Amino acid sequence: MARFALVPGALSAARPMATDMYLPALPMIARDLHATQGQAELSMTTFFLGLMLGQPFYGPLSDRFGRKPPLLAGMMLFVLASVACSLAATPQVLIAGRFLQGLGSGSAIAISAATIRDRYTGHQAARLLALRMMVLGLSPILAPVLGAGLISVVSWRFIFWFAAAYGLLASALLMLIPETRDPAHRTTIHAAKVLGIYARLVKDRTFLGAVAVIAFMQLAFSAYIADSSFVFIKIDHTPPWLYSAIYASNAIGFISLAQFAPNLMRRFKAERLILAGSALQAVNAVILFALAVSGHVAVAFLLAPLFLFLASFGLVGGPATVTALHSHGPVAGSASSLLSLLQWGSAAVGSGLVAAMANGTALPMTAVMMGAAVLGVLTAMLAFGRLALPAASAAAD
Repeated sequence: MARFALVPGALSAARPMATDMYLPALPMIARDLHATQGQAELSMTTFFLGLMLGQPFYGPLSDRFGRKPPLLAGMMLFVLASVACSLAATPQVLIAGRFLQGLGSGSAIAISAATIRDRYTGHQAARLLALRMMVLGLSPILAPVLGAGLISVVSWRFIFWFAAAYGLLASALLMLIPETRDPAHRTTIHAAKVLGIYARLVKDRTFLGAVAVIAFMQLAFSAYIADSSFVFIKIDHTPPWLYSAIYASNAIGFISLAQFAPNLMRRFKAERLILAGSALQAVNAVILFALAVSGHVAVAFLLAPLFLFLASFGLVGGPATVTALHSHGPVAGSASSLLSLLQWGSAAVGSGLVAAMANGTALPMTAVMMGAAVLGVLTAMLAFGRLALPAASAAAD
């Protein structure tokens, strides 16, 4: 059973391998390609944009042809785009290559949750999603450390060669799992039908509420991803290896709560966990913004609120995904792809806002983080506030 989480997790890890590993090198890339900070951060935005644009297609394609063919095609595109990024001589080529890299890695992001949903539901699905998250979570722990290690001895271009090699290895792992989409359940692809499915999903308040919370949290998270290396390395003069260690320690908090969330779902409603996690993120985002406004952005001030800010996503991700997909088994691929479309579209918005607002301070990053986190907790309250009440309290109302 575990392989149905481990293999999709390894495939999905191509995304953090392509983002987190090159973060310590981002200032160096900007310097070598004669790019501005905004142009360097735009390479993150176009990656998320490519990731987003692939989502509406991968889900329906996997519902029609099975999960494995679109997964393999996406990973091959990821490999080729990684090679293109390694050979980039201008910021424009890197930005374009990153778009294709995101488009390719999006196949695993869109389909992996549906692969689990094909076979399992409820607590078993939550446990497998948590296991997938553990595999996926190893990437933000290892990738920035590996990236910092590579740029200490070789060019930053080897980061993208490594990503290409990882894509090939992850693709080979697909042989370890059978096709999970039952041929009897495969659907034909018609634009009107796909749009009709998406329209029904959007009308489902539970689905839309869970997806919106994930999207706002991802928007906040992407602002941190896009700008944190400049804040720590250029503003605080943190060595790349220490920045990588900080990034990795934050990822440990994220993974830990993600692994603990299925156990919490045995005692608490998923809606209560979504509310608690979004509230935790919002509180710490406000603290981070206040520190930036007051000029207290030294590493010692940022560590604790950043750790809690990022850990909150681990608490929400699994319960919110299970809540969103629970009632949509026959169209799990399309539902998963719509979830990913909104999630990674928000990521593109978050990193794009930070790139557009870049001014050499921590204010753009923390302002976007706070705005998105506050919208996330408000959305959770509107969508799940009543559902999260204990049964007795809800009955008394």
